[in-house]
Amino acid sequence: MRQLRNMLPWFSNIYTGLMQRYLDAKLHHGLLLSGPRGIGKYQLAQSLSFTLLCKQPSVNGPCEACQSCHLRQAGNHPDFHILESEKQLGVDKIREGIAKLSGTAQMSGNKVLLIPDAHTMTEAAANALLKTLEEPTDNTYLVLITDSMNKLMPTILSRCEKHILALPSTQESVNYLASKGVEDASEALLKAYGGAPLRVEEALKGGDDFSYRDFTDGFQALLAGSPDFQAQTLANKWQDSAIQVAQWCQQIAQQDYIQKQQPSDFTRYSACIEAVKTLQHPGVNKSMVLFGLLKQFQR
Repeated sequence: MRQLRNMLPWFSNIYTGLMQRYLDAKLHHGLLLSGPRGIGKYQLAQSLSFTLLCKQPSVNGPCEACQSCHLRQAGNHPDFHILESEKQLGVDKIREGIAKLSGTAQMSGNKVLLIPDAHTMTEAAANALLKTLEEPTDNTYLVLITDSMNKLMPTILSRCEKHILALPSTQESVNYLASKGVEDASEALLKAYGGAPLRVEEALKGGDDFSYRDFTDGFQALLAGSPDFQAQTLANKWQDSAIQVAQWCQQIAQQDYIQKQQPSDFTRYSACIEAVKTLQHPGVNKSMVLFGLLKQFQR
Protein backbone atom coordinates (compact mmCIF):
# COMPACT_ATOMS: atom_id res chain seq x y z
CA MET A 1 0.00 0.00 0.00
CA ARG A 2 1.19 3.53 -0.82
CA GLN A 3 2.45 5.35 2.29
CA LEU A 4 2.11 9.09 2.74
CA ARG A 5 5.51 10.53 3.54
CA ASN A 6 6.09 12.86 6.47
CA MET A 7 2.49 12.73 7.69
CA LEU A 8 2.26 13.68 11.35
CA PRO A 9 0.40 10.81 13.06
CA TRP A 10 -2.08 13.04 14.89
CA PHE A 11 -3.30 14.44 11.56
CA SER A 12 -3.66 11.16 9.68
CA ASN A 13 -7.40 10.86 10.32
CA ILE A 14 -8.31 14.38 9.24
CA TYR A 15 -6.07 14.05 6.18
CA THR A 16 -7.67 10.75 5.16
CA GLY A 17 -11.15 12.20 5.67
CA LEU A 18 -10.44 15.28 3.55
CA MET A 19 -8.87 13.24 0.78
CA GLN A 20 -11.78 10.82 0.72
CA ARG A 21 -14.14 13.76 0.30
CA TYR A 22 -11.96 15.05 -2.54
CA LEU A 23 -12.08 11.68 -4.28
CA ASP A 24 -15.87 11.74 -3.83
CA ALA A 25 -15.95 15.26 -5.38
CA LYS A 26 -17.26 16.72 -2.11
CA LEU A 27 -14.28 18.76 -0.88
CA HIS A 28 -14.81 22.49 -0.33
CA HIS A 29 -12.60 24.74 -2.47
CA GLY A 30 -11.60 26.95 0.48
CA LEU A 31 -10.02 25.25 3.50
CA LEU A 32 -8.94 27.05 6.66
CA LEU A 33 -6.63 25.18 9.05
CA SER A 34 -6.49 26.82 12.46
CA GLY A 35 -4.70 25.84 15.65
CA PRO A 36 -1.73 26.54 17.95
CA ARG A 37 1.67 27.25 16.49
CA GLY A 38 3.97 24.26 16.30
CA ILE A 39 1.48 21.42 15.78
CA GLY A 40 2.21 20.94 12.07
CA LYS A 41 -0.56 22.80 10.27
CA TYR A 42 1.80 23.74 7.44
CA GLN A 43 2.88 20.11 6.97
CA LEU A 44 -0.77 19.05 6.80
CA ALA A 45 -1.54 21.81 4.29
CA GLN A 46 1.42 20.74 2.17
CA SER A 47 0.30 17.12 2.19
CA LEU A 48 -3.21 18.15 1.13
CA SER A 49 -1.84 20.41 -1.60
CA PHE A 50 0.54 17.79 -2.98
CA THR A 51 -2.22 15.21 -3.21
CA LEU A 52 -4.60 17.67 -4.89
CA LEU A 53 -1.95 18.28 -7.56
CA CYS A 54 -1.30 14.58 -8.21
CA LYS A 55 -2.72 12.89 -11.32
CA GLN A 56 -3.30 9.60 -9.47
CA PRO A 57 -4.16 10.58 -5.88
CA SER A 58 -5.46 8.33 -3.15
CA VAL A 59 -6.29 8.66 0.53
CA ASN A 60 -2.74 7.46 1.16
CA GLY A 61 -1.18 10.42 -0.63
CA PRO A 62 0.19 11.46 -4.03
CA CYS A 63 1.55 8.78 -6.34
CA GLU A 64 5.01 10.45 -6.51
CA ALA A 65 5.39 9.00 -10.01
CA CYS A 66 3.28 11.14 -12.37
CA GLN A 67 4.56 14.21 -14.24
CA SER A 68 2.73 16.50 -11.85
CA CYS A 69 4.40 14.91 -8.83
CA HIS A 70 7.82 15.10 -10.51
CA LEU A 71 7.37 18.83 -11.15
CA ARG A 72 6.26 19.37 -7.57
CA GLN A 73 9.22 17.38 -6.26
CA ALA A 74 11.52 19.61 -8.31
CA GLY A 75 9.91 22.67 -6.76
CA ASN A 76 8.54 24.17 -9.97
CA HIS A 77 4.96 22.98 -10.34
CA PRO A 78 3.21 25.67 -12.43
CA ASP A 79 -0.13 25.27 -10.64
CA PHE A 80 1.10 25.38 -7.04
CA HIS A 81 1.54 28.80 -5.45
CA ILE A 82 2.48 29.88 -1.92
CA LEU A 83 1.81 33.42 -0.70
CA GLU A 84 4.18 34.51 2.06
CA SER A 85 5.42 37.79 3.47
CA GLU A 86 7.82 38.68 6.27
CA LYS A 87 5.22 40.88 7.99
CA GLN A 88 1.84 41.79 6.56
CA LEU A 89 0.38 40.14 3.49
CA GLY A 90 -0.62 43.05 1.28
CA VAL A 91 -3.16 43.46 -1.47
CA ASP A 92 -0.55 43.37 -4.27
CA LYS A 93 0.68 39.97 -3.11
CA ILE A 94 -2.87 38.61 -2.99
CA ARG A 95 -3.67 39.97 -6.45
CA GLU A 96 -0.48 38.37 -7.74
CA GLY A 97 -1.61 35.02 -6.35
CA ILE A 98 -5.14 35.39 -7.73
CA ALA A 99 -3.76 36.20 -11.18
CA LYS A 100 -1.87 32.90 -11.17
CA LEU A 101 -5.12 31.06 -10.52
CA SER A 102 -6.96 32.58 -13.47
CA GLY A 103 -7.39 30.52 -16.58
CA THR A 104 -6.83 26.83 -17.16
CA ALA A 105 -4.35 24.84 -15.11
CA GLN A 106 -1.11 24.38 -17.05
CA MET A 107 -1.00 20.71 -16.05
CA SER A 108 -4.70 20.24 -16.87
CA GLY A 109 -5.41 19.34 -13.24
CA ASN A 110 -5.97 21.34 -10.08
CA LYS A 111 -4.58 24.72 -9.10
CA VAL A 112 -3.65 25.23 -5.44
CA LEU A 113 -2.95 28.47 -3.59
CA LEU A 114 -1.44 28.05 -0.11
CA ILE A 115 -1.46 30.98 2.35
CA PRO A 116 0.57 29.97 5.45
CA ASP A 117 -0.11 33.06 7.61
CA ALA A 118 -3.58 34.10 6.54
CA HIS A 119 -4.07 36.23 9.67
CA THR A 120 -1.40 38.65 8.42
CA MET A 121 -3.54 39.75 5.47
CA THR A 122 -4.41 43.44 5.47
CA GLU A 123 -8.07 44.39 5.16
CA ALA A 124 -7.54 45.31 1.50
CA ALA A 125 -5.81 41.97 0.87
CA ALA A 126 -8.62 40.03 2.52
CA ASN A 127 -11.21 41.91 0.46
CA ALA A 128 -9.25 41.12 -2.71
CA LEU A 129 -9.30 37.42 -1.82
CA LEU A 130 -13.05 37.35 -1.19
CA LYS A 131 -14.14 37.20 -4.83
CA THR A 132 -11.89 34.20 -5.48
CA LEU A 133 -13.26 32.46 -2.39
CA GLU A 134 -16.82 33.22 -3.50
CA GLU A 135 -16.37 32.37 -7.19
CA PRO A 136 -13.20 30.32 -7.72
CA THR A 137 -12.11 29.32 -11.19
CA ASP A 138 -12.54 25.66 -12.10
CA ASN A 139 -10.43 23.09 -10.24
CA THR A 140 -9.07 25.70 -7.83
CA TYR A 141 -8.35 25.10 -4.15
CA LEU A 142 -7.28 27.65 -1.56
CA VAL A 143 -5.67 26.41 1.66
CA LEU A 144 -5.34 29.02 4.41
CA ILE A 145 -3.41 28.50 7.65
CA THR A 146 -3.64 30.57 10.82
CA ASP A 147 -2.51 30.59 14.44
CA SER A 148 -4.99 33.41 15.19
CA MET A 149 -8.40 32.83 13.67
CA ASN A 150 -9.81 35.85 15.55
CA LYS A 151 -7.57 38.10 13.42
CA LEU A 152 -9.26 37.02 10.19
CA MET A 153 -12.14 39.04 8.78
CA PRO A 154 -15.59 37.46 9.36
CA THR A 155 -16.19 37.52 5.60
CA ILE A 156 -13.13 35.32 5.05
CA LEU A 157 -14.20 32.94 7.81
CA SER A 158 -17.71 32.60 6.43
CA ARG A 159 -16.43 31.56 3.00
CA CYS A 160 -14.03 28.88 4.18
CA GLU A 161 -14.54 25.40 5.54
CA LYS A 162 -12.93 25.71 8.97
CA HIS A 163 -10.91 22.97 10.63
CA ILE A 164 -9.83 23.77 14.19
CA LEU A 165 -6.85 21.56 14.98
CA ALA A 166 -5.98 20.68 18.56
CA LEU A 167 -2.67 19.91 20.22
CA PRO A 168 -1.65 16.26 19.89
CA SER A 169 -1.77 14.17 23.05
CA THR A 170 1.27 14.15 25.31
CA GLN A 171 2.02 10.56 24.37
CA GLU A 172 1.78 11.28 20.63
CA SER A 173 4.12 14.24 21.05
CA VAL A 174 6.62 12.36 23.21
CA ASN A 175 6.66 9.46 20.73
CA TYR A 176 7.18 11.87 17.84
CA LEU A 177 10.06 13.67 19.56
CA ALA A 178 11.65 10.37 20.54
CA SER A 179 11.51 9.30 16.89
CA LYS A 180 13.40 12.49 16.06
CA GLY A 181 16.16 11.65 18.53
CA VAL A 182 15.01 13.78 21.47
CA GLU A 183 16.06 11.48 24.32
CA ASP A 184 14.74 13.67 27.14
CA ALA A 185 11.27 14.18 25.64
CA SER A 186 8.85 14.63 28.54
CA GLU A 187 5.60 16.27 29.56
CA ALA A 188 7.57 19.07 31.24
CA LEU A 189 9.54 19.78 28.08
CA LEU A 190 6.35 19.87 26.02
CA LYS A 191 4.62 22.12 28.52
CA ALA A 192 7.49 24.58 28.25
CA TYR A 193 6.56 25.05 24.59
CA GLY A 194 2.80 25.12 24.96
CA GLY A 195 2.43 21.39 24.28
CA ALA A 196 3.49 21.88 20.64
CA PRO A 197 6.01 19.20 19.59
CA LEU A 198 7.30 21.02 16.51
CA ARG A 199 8.14 24.06 18.65
CA VAL A 200 10.20 21.74 20.86
CA GLU A 201 11.92 20.25 17.83
CA GLU A 202 12.71 23.68 16.40
CA ALA A 203 14.11 24.95 19.69
CA LEU A 204 16.33 21.92 20.24
CA LYS A 205 17.70 22.17 16.71
CA GLY A 206 18.90 25.67 17.47
CA GLY A 207 15.93 27.50 16.01
CA ASP A 208 15.62 29.43 19.29
CA ASP A 209 18.53 31.37 20.78
CA PHE A 210 17.27 30.45 24.25
CA SER A 211 15.85 26.98 24.83
CA TYR A 212 14.15 25.27 27.75
CA ARG A 213 17.30 23.19 28.23
CA ASP A 214 19.28 26.43 28.65
CA PHE A 215 16.74 27.54 31.23
CA THR A 216 16.67 24.32 33.24
CA ASP A 217 20.47 24.07 33.27
CA GLY A 218 20.75 27.61 34.58
CA PHE A 219 17.85 27.22 37.00
CA GLN A 220 19.40 24.14 38.59
CA ALA A 221 22.70 26.00 38.92
CA LEU A 222 20.79 28.85 40.55
CA LEU A 223 19.38 26.57 43.23
CA ALA A 224 22.80 25.12 43.95
CA GLY A 225 24.96 28.23 43.57
CA SER A 226 25.91 31.30 45.60
CA PRO A 227 22.73 33.38 46.08
CA ASP A 228 23.37 36.94 44.93
CA PHE A 229 25.97 36.32 42.25
CA GLN A 230 24.13 33.48 40.53
CA ALA A 231 20.76 35.23 40.44
CA GLN A 232 22.22 38.47 39.09
CA THR A 233 24.36 36.64 36.53
CA LEU A 234 21.36 34.74 35.18
CA ALA A 235 19.14 37.84 35.22
CA ASN A 236 21.66 39.69 33.07
CA LYS A 237 22.15 36.72 30.78
CA TRP A 238 18.45 36.01 30.32
CA GLN A 239 17.02 39.52 30.09
CA ASP A 240 16.43 39.30 26.31
CA SER A 241 14.11 36.33 26.98
CA ALA A 242 12.72 37.72 30.23
CA ILE A 243 9.03 37.03 29.63
CA GLN A 244 9.74 33.45 28.58
CA VAL A 245 11.89 32.93 31.70
CA ALA A 246 9.13 34.32 33.93
CA GLN A 247 6.57 32.03 32.30
CA TRP A 248 8.77 28.97 32.77
CA CYS A 249 9.36 29.96 36.41
CA GLN A 250 5.58 30.24 36.74
CA GLN A 251 5.13 26.68 35.50
CA ILE A 252 7.64 25.41 38.07
CA ALA A 253 6.00 27.35 40.91
CA GLN A 254 2.53 26.18 39.89
CA GLN A 255 3.63 22.55 39.79
CA ASP A 256 5.38 22.87 43.17
CA TYR A 257 2.26 24.39 44.73
CA ILE A 258 0.01 21.66 43.32
CA GLN A 259 2.29 18.96 44.70
CA LYS A 260 3.26 20.47 48.07
CA GLN A 261 0.52 23.02 48.88
CA GLN A 262 3.10 25.25 50.58
CA PRO A 263 2.33 28.99 50.98
CA SER A 264 5.86 29.82 49.79
CA ASP A 265 5.16 28.08 46.47
CA PHE A 266 1.98 30.11 46.00
CA THR A 267 3.95 33.29 46.79
CA ARG A 268 6.44 32.41 44.07
CA TYR A 269 3.62 31.61 41.67
CA SER A 270 2.01 35.01 42.34
CA ALA A 271 5.38 36.72 41.91
CA CYS A 272 5.77 35.08 38.49
CA ILE A 273 2.37 36.32 37.34
CA GLU A 274 3.27 39.87 38.41
CA ALA A 275 6.66 39.62 36.73
CA VAL A 276 5.09 38.59 33.42
CA LYS A 277 2.76 41.62 33.61
CA THR A 278 5.57 43.99 34.56
CA LEU A 279 7.89 42.77 31.82
CA GLN A 280 5.32 43.67 29.17
CA HIS A 281 5.69 47.37 30.00
CA PRO A 282 8.02 49.26 27.65
CA GLY A 283 11.20 50.60 29.21
CA VAL A 284 11.15 48.29 32.22
CA ASN A 285 14.49 47.10 33.60
CA LYS A 286 14.17 43.44 32.65
CA SER A 287 17.33 42.36 34.43
CA MET A 288 16.13 43.91 37.69
CA VAL A 289 12.69 42.26 37.42
CA LEU A 290 14.27 38.87 36.71
CA PHE A 291 16.73 39.26 39.56
CA GLY A 292 13.89 39.86 42.02
CA LEU A 293 11.98 36.89 40.66
CA LEU A 294 14.91 34.46 40.66
CA LYS A 295 15.75 35.43 44.24
CA GLN A 296 12.30 34.13 45.22
CA PHE A 297 13.35 30.63 44.19
CA GLN A 298 16.59 30.70 46.20
CA ARG A 299 14.89 31.21 49.55
